[in-house]
Amino acid sequence: MKRVTLEIHQTRRFSKQLQAMYKVGKNERIVARRAERILADLQADPLHEETEYRRTHYGEHRLRDCRKYDLSCGFRLIGLKRDRRLIFTCVGSHDDCQRWIENNREHQEEIESIPVPVPCSENRPGILPLMAEAEIDEYEEELMARIDEQMLREIFAGFYKNIKPNTGEIT
Repeated sequence: MKRVTLEIHQTRRFSKQLQAMYKVGKNERIVARRAERILADLQADPLHEETEYRRTHYGEHRLRDCRKYDLSCGFRLIGLKRDRRLIFTCVGSHDDCQRWIENNREHQEEIESIPVPVPCSENRPGILPLMAEAEIDEYEEELMARIDEQMLREIFAGFYKNIKPNTGEIT
């Protein structure tokens, strides 16, 4: 009996969402790496036991052949099985994924997707070109350089008004 393989695909929107998660914050980077790890594990073995364990307990019944994965911290990963492809379409917060499901319930038959590149290393799977760790750090440093005391005073005006002069204590 010939074993049928399952190709792991992604939409361009999914790739952009994953890239954006690397730019947002530490938790999002951790979650994005978990999503990449799931994709890499599924490429190696579509029935990967640990990856299957990451699926949400109740699944997703609003979409045909949908797989929804729990990435922790309130984030989800959505994949749709079409023919011999598992197409990852959305990654984001629970609310973002719920919105995506509601907005795309009727448009799931023809999904444009591209194969997920084979992982290039153990530490960093080869999902469409993502920002390197050094680029992320440079981006964060650039943002932090733009923040000065005046901007912090404007953002946290309520706290600043309640600080005792010369002591730094909040009243």
